[in-house]
Amino acid sequence: MSFWDELTQGIANAADDIRHKVVEEPWYGREVTGNIELKEPEPADTSKWDALTQEQGTIQPEPPAPQQEMER
Repeated sequence: MSFWDELTQGIANAADDIRHKVVEEPWYGREVTGNIELKEPEPADTSKWDALTQEQGTIQPEPPAPQQEMER
């Protein structure tokens, strides 16, 4: 498990604990909701982008315009 995954899981667990102890138990006398379940992100669909780049080819960026220095 990566550092980022552990950090997000820790934050989710802390939010669960705070919600259960500070909000739900004083208001309802018990926990009324479950824990936060983190979902794995789904891979993005890149098929349209891949098809477009194959059609058009690689586009080279324009070189930066020359800059004028300010007179002082």
